[in-house]
Amino acid sequence: MHDIDTPIILYSFDRPGYLERVCASLADQRGVRFDPGRIWLLQDGATSARTGRRHGDAQAIDESISVFRRYFPRGQVRESRHNLGVARNILRGERLVFEELGAELGYFFEDDLELGPWYLYALEALRLRTAAFDRVAYFAAYGDHRRDYPGPEVKYIPLEHHWGFGLRRHAWLRIMQWLAPYYALLGDLDYNDRPHRQIFELYRPLSIATEASSQDAAKSIACLELGLSRLMTTVSFGRYIGERGNSFSPEHFRNMGFDRMRIAGSETYDFLPLTEAKLDEIDGFHRRHYERLRRERFDVILAAHPPRG
Repeated sequence: MHDIDTPIILYSFDRPGYLERVCASLADQRGVRFDPGRIWLLQDGATSARTGRRHGDAQAIDESISVFRRYFPRGQVRESRHNLGVARNILRGERLVFEELGAELGYFFEDDLELGPWYLYALEALRLRTAAFDRVAYFAAYGDHRRDYPGPEVKYIPLEHHWGFGLRRHAWLRIMQWLAPYYALLGDLDYNDRPHRQIFELYRPLSIATEASSQDAAKSIACLELGLSRLMTTVSFGRYIGERGNSFSPEHFRNMGFDRMRIAGSETYDFLPLTEAKLDEIDGFHRRHYERLRRERFDVILAAHPPRG
């Protein structure tokens, strides 16, 4: 049994049906104890303060807050009056954990990762096994959706998406410093209006690049440049359910195979020891992937985003 004192952050916008599944699964965790008063809902708003553009449904936002309070009446809601967008809402959750609360570790969840009953237990196991490695920034437990790893043996593979993860403060501070030019470009723009071309130009001096201009992709690049590792379990302790959202459509969701993703059903798990050699292998996989994108795709990526007039 793990006693968790790590702050837990839930990010929400206007998908109360998804959020209900996430909250229900978070309330039904096994092998851990945690204080529901240390769960925060970071609720984004509907309308842009800059453009007046409506990005979400106000009624669905109200329903999302009601869902959270129904499952966690002692939980805390940080509601934004205006639409912050993905990057700024996630950033304020990180600042809450690492600046306001002064925590050394945070657990972060979006509203579209349904947790299996052992998800927090798995994060705690990863916390313990990564503690000796300062290079580990991110760790997650949603697993490889392309293959079925039922357990009980749990191995480690490269982290793909920043879903349902732990993030350490010392790494976050370095990442934020490296990403200062990225956040300067975002400014107070609506997230969907971010300057894609200028963001990609930030990667021109590097030997690595990404096809996405998202905050998630930028953090992946930052970690490689800073020598920070991102890992996850082979076993799927959770299931991605975000068929509809900012980054996925039903067709893309199915093409990626997430409709076939299953939560492992074992009741016991054996987390293998983590080694420097395994971290080198994981980081090497990430670097080769992003080096190939820089070498083979960078000019195509830039051409798809001509300079703004």
